[in-house]
Amino acid sequence: MENLRDLDRLREIVIAEAVELFEGDIMAAKQWLTTPARALGYKPPNDLLASKDGVEQVRALIGRLEHGVIT
Repeated sequence: MENLRDLDRLREIVIAEAVELFEGDIMAAKQWLTTPARALGYKPPNDLLASKDGVEQVRALIGRLEHGVIT
């Protein structure tokens, strides 16, 4: 079983990265986190934050978006 403290920390990192992606706009980041994403199998990023693998998928997507990679 995954360490919950580690998973909580990873979630915090994802949220911070999402806010950074939207240049500090917290509301835009929250909306993005709750909107289904094609690159995530039409699941909202928030739905994937329950596991380390899901967190890694969301972080990878944020990285692609930051670098302008079409997903």
